[in-house]
Amino acid sequence: MENSLIKYLLNFGDIAESEQNQIFSAFTRMSFKSGDRLCCAGEITKQLFFINKGILKITIPDDEISEITYYFLKEKQFVSFLYSMYGNVPAEQSLQAACDTEVMMINKDDLYRLYEQLPYLKIMMNEISNLSMVKMVNLKSTYLNGNSSKKYSLFLKQEPEIALKIALTDIASYLGITPQSLSRIRKNIR
Repeated sequence: MENSLIKYLLNFGDIAESEQNQIFSAFTRMSFKSGDRLCCAGEITKQLFFINKGILKITIPDDEISEITYYFLKEKQFVSFLYSMYGNVPAEQSLQAACDTEVMMINKDDLYRLYEQLPYLKIMMNEISNLSMVKMVNLKSTYLNGNSSKKYSLFLKQEPEIALKIALTDIASYLGITPQSLSRIRKNIR
């Protein structure tokens, strides 16, 4: 079995084989169906996830349409609401499976134990978190300008693997356009 979690971590530094096993053993493999929630807005986040297969989405509650899709996370990425987990405050967003998804999960207490036993791991995870945040901000900013057609074309170019796996309504919400507009745009592209 390929261990994509450890393989990903090794991109950020050396990890002794015994410590690789220790890290991997602290995580639990979990599967979620499309629409399942991993974390809910208003609750304190208590887990860190690594996406093995599938796509997760971050959603934000909205008074008018229940929630807005804010961001997509694909395979080989860590995700959590760290401000909630570290600060012990309720999350303002939810985390949901955008399609059938398999993750590796570690709870907060086990993660903190790993940090105590392997101090370099916290430094490594902070680096990964910072790089992910920069990537998210840069990607989101690319969708701020332009008309709906331009936004969708850019989305297809930058995130084709996501476009093939998730619901049209999620893409529309993410890009800030109506599902009807997106449907018309897709017909014109074909």
